[in-house]
Amino acid sequence: MSEDRTDLAERFLALLRPIRGKLEGHCRRLVWNEQDAPDALQNSVLHAFKAFDRYHEGGNFRGWMFKILTNEVFKLNAKHGRLAQFEYQMEPEELEALPAWEQSAAYRDWLNAPEALADALDQELIASLKTLTEPERAVLLLIAIGDFRYREVAEMLEIPMGSVMGNFARARKKMQAAILRSERKAVL
Repeated sequence: MSEDRTDLAERFLALLRPIRGKLEGHCRRLVWNEQDAPDALQNSVLHAFKAFDRYHEGGNFRGWMFKILTNEVFKLNAKHGRLAQFEYQMEPEELEALPAWEQSAAYRDWLNAPEALADALDQELIASLKTLTEPERAVLLLIAIGDFRYREVAEMLEIPMGSVMGNFARARKKMQAAILRSERKAVL
């Protein structure tokens, strides 16, 4: 590796290290198939590093990486979309009515993910998060957990700011309903 390439790699890693955990958490929440999360992260970092020579020093590296990762996850989710046409979306109440859904592989994967535990999301909220549409989930996670502004999310996802606000409002409403259902169950 040439000296210039080594310097480039060191600068890239210095910017990447502080946001790595946030990227991993965002990826795990956004990806449909949890086993795709490591691939999405790896591909995103690879794409970003290949394009890093075009990154402007002093730019918003965090936003740039989240955009690359979000687009990579969308690509992976679309790849699995062919299978999704044979699936249907369930409301959290319907999902809870299924026998022993907690024993599923998806539940164990979320439970074993340190990011999921660190964020203290319980199983019902995770299930509710998975019922959101892909744009709703992406916008909610970028704003609520990624601490991005509406304008930044609109630029990252390349959608109008009104769409960001609408998706965020719908996602919040659905998640608030899920929290209320969870609280009511706790009381009973």
